[in-house]
Amino acid sequence: MTATLTSPASTNALVTVGRPKLQVALAGDDVANTFGIVVRQANLRDAQRSRAVLRAGVRDQANYVVALEIQAAIAPVADSARASAGAATGDEQTVRYVGTAHGLSTLIRDIYAAEVADAVIITPIDGSPTAARVREQVLPLFAEAFAA
Repeated sequence: MTATLTSPASTNALVTVGRPKLQVALAGDDVANTFGIVVRQANLRDAQRSRAVLRAGVRDQANYVVALEIQAAIAPVADSARASAGAATGDEQTVRYVGTAHGLSTLIRDIYAAEVADAVIITPIDGSPTAARVREQVLPLFAEAFAA
């Protein structure tokens, strides 16, 4: 929700108060490239702290997006995702999710609700299998958030 406040001294000076809509993107996609600030942290608590520090003192909260990168491997069954991610190496300083598309979608919603990040960039751990599943099963769930 965004509220607009006007100063009694000047009705032309608008300040927005609020939060940007949730945005979700796949690493390398055009949407992901629009996020100016991307946080990479080993856990959600540290990511939440980073976001708070980055947003402190920002006047236009509704238009200031802090994105969190998540390394992910998803499959129809969590065991399959674990098997595909097991051999892949990733950045130990980045949040990692291995499981199903439904679980990843839930994690993304929780990240936004807990104000850990305003946007999420998903980096596939196992390459094209996860990228295809993210495009088919995860991104459509959040497509409404991109509408203005």
